[in-house]
Amino acid sequence: MIDESILVVDDEEVIRDVCAQILAAEGYKVTTASTGKQALHLVNTNRFDAVITDIMMPDMSGLELLEVIKKSGMDVSTIVITGLGTFDMATQSDRLGAREFVVKPFTPAELREAVAKALDKRKLEIK
Repeated sequence: MIDESILVVDDEEVIRDVCAQILAAEGYKVTTASTGKQALHLVNTNRFDAVITDIMMPDMSGLELLEVIKKSGMDVSTIVITGLGTFDMATQSDRLGAREFVVKPFTPAELREAVAKALDKRKLEIK
């Protein structure tokens, strides 16, 4: 049984639900948020091993969310999912601490692999 908790943040309900289903089937504990502000509240009141966030959201972008998480020093892996798969976006995400970058549309295998890699990198950094 996997004992890792993941927050999925996306303003598109279908993306949130698909991600949650894929990850729950792998045994992860999954929480979802539809806005960046809701996600901030959740990361400040709960412990997550990973946060998966979309970039383009109406109230707070995923990059802004990554920046807050990075500045806070939280021990959490961050993964970006986006339909804007540009080199600049990937570079910005990396600079803000994203451990993985997934371009929409993605397959369940691509999501599972990105989460596994991000969590493995986190474990290596803790050691």
